Amino acid sequence: MITKETEDRIAEKMTDRFYEEYGDMLKKFGDRGRHHTKNDNYHHLKYLKTSAELNNKEMFVDYATWLNTVLVSRNVPTALLIKNFQWLAEEFENMDEPPQHYIETLHLALKELKEIQAHG
Repeated sequence: MITKETEDRIAEKMTDRFYEEYGDMLKKFGDRGRHHTKNDNYHHLKYLKTSAELNNKEMFVDYATWLNTVLVSRNVPTALLIKNFQWLAEEFENMDEPPQHYIETLHLALKELKEIQAHG
């Protein structure tokens, strides 16, 4: 299982990476946007952890599709959520002891989101 310290590091890293790649978003949303992006990553990690504890990957996939619906309704493209999940998967894959449940679950969610994107 992922420790709280690891979750903190990952949430911070994902937020930094997002604003490095999408600098215009930082200009547009500022510190408030950074705060929300970091919180979003904490939510992703919380749902991944719960999914692992319950051994229920579909629970996270349902969360991902629900979240995508919310984000799209707020004019946030599916591509940004896909990118975030890809980065999370990469982060986990590069750990000394990769959390396989998290990685497999993220890949299932990515498959679903890519299908939604292709048909949306």
